[in-house]
Amino acid sequence: MRRLGIVLTSLFVALAVAAPAHAAKPSSPKRFTGYAFDTCVSPSDRTMDAWNVASPYAVVGIYTSGNSRYCDDAKQPYLSPAWVKRQANRGWLFMPIHVGYQAPCFDSKSKKLRMSSVGTTARRQARADADEAVRRAAYFGFAKGNAVYLDIEWYDRTNRRCDAVVLTFIDAFVQRVHQRKYKVGLYSSGSAAIQSVNAARLAQRKGFDFPDQMWFAWTNRRANTDGGPYLSSSLWTRNRVHQYHNNVALTYGGEKVTIDKNVLTVGGGSRAKKERKVCKMSPTLSRYRSVKAGSRGKDVKLLQCLLRRSGYKTTVTGRWNARTTKAVKAYRRELGWKQTGSTSRALWTALLSRGSTPIALKRGEVGEPVHRLQRSLRASGQKVKVTGIYDARTTSAVRAYRKRMGLPAYQTADVRVWAALQAGRR
Repeated sequence: MRRLGIVLTSLFVALAVAAPAHAAKPSSPKRFTGYAFDTCVSPSDRTMDAWNVASPYAVVGIYTSGNSRYCDDAKQPYLSPAWVKRQANRGWLFMPIHVGYQAPCFDSKSKKLRMSSVGTTARRQARADADEAVRRAAYFGFAKGNAVYLDIEWYDRTNRRCDAVVLTFIDAFVQRVHQRKYKVGLYSSGSAAIQSVNAARLAQRKGFDFPDQMWFAWTNRRANTDGGPYLSSSLWTRNRVHQYHNNVALTYGGEKVTIDKNVLTVGGGSRAKKERKVCKMSPTLSRYRSVKAGSRGKDVKLLQCLLRRSGYKTTVTGRWNARTTKAVKAYRRELGWKQTGSTSRALWTALLSRGSTPIALKRGEVGEPVHRLQRSLRASGQKVKVTGIYDARTTSAVRAYRKRMGLPAYQTADVRVWAALQAGRR
């Protein structure tokens, strides 16, 4: 047990200081299903790092531009291109928010600037806002193809003249942003601009440039993308963001932030990447049985292949031979285990989880590390499908594994989860 503790400690230290394999470009969600939060003042690096590991959120809304931002540059002690780049390197995705001209009939007590009631002037203001939104997005490192989010606060859409001008403004803003090769997400209350744009699309309004995504505020506290009475079930089904709970003070990793909670499906949702084969075979098995001298089959071949990829000398034949025994003993010795020439579910768990380790995996993420996590969790005894998508079942399996290991009840696969898996703990 002492040796196992040393292995776990060494793994934890190595993984905790590991940097991302390569610099990531700042990005809005492209194909993603998961959770986002937005908050007025972008949090410190310390807070973002704590939330990255402990929270279910993978996307953060940041207030990047607009003449009506309450949290403008003067109130942002941390937000900068360097801050965005650092968070991107740690896996965060972003929703760059533009809060510019508001509806002519917007709350008169507010200091936010209002768009003109004259359509031609409102169009000119919208184009200027669009140029600013794109320019500032580029300043923060977001390349063409990313989305900027236009924030139109609640207004009384029963005021038809006011509503018509807002639609004119949105049309011109979207058109200009599209010309600049960016995408647009429209944020508004469900009962305000969201409902109006939805009605325009249902009516097949000609010549109107519709947003690519609809981000609707409907604080029903239900974490789904059902638009209820505001957003038709047949429209924007692949590109929705629901702000479902506002002004919630949450603490993760000891860091408290007041946020708005969001759930999103954009680009059709998270999609599995192709599984990497080893020795021209899938490393995903229906079960990972114990094998030993005399065993043969696909699982023996996979064992031999994984051992060879890990630097142990063995031949990939599908039949257990003397080299397999020697390699298994050497691997067990590395783990500090008893020198026996056989496998177990613990050995499969450790072997399948070997490889580069992300800072944290969470809901919506895809790719080879997710495949590897799911396989090793399955080998450890958790019920999980190997899909390559960190989905609800994977979240449940991770939480169950964390509980079994005595780890904090997070939804993420962080360095401590990987350290336990790579030590073969079940």
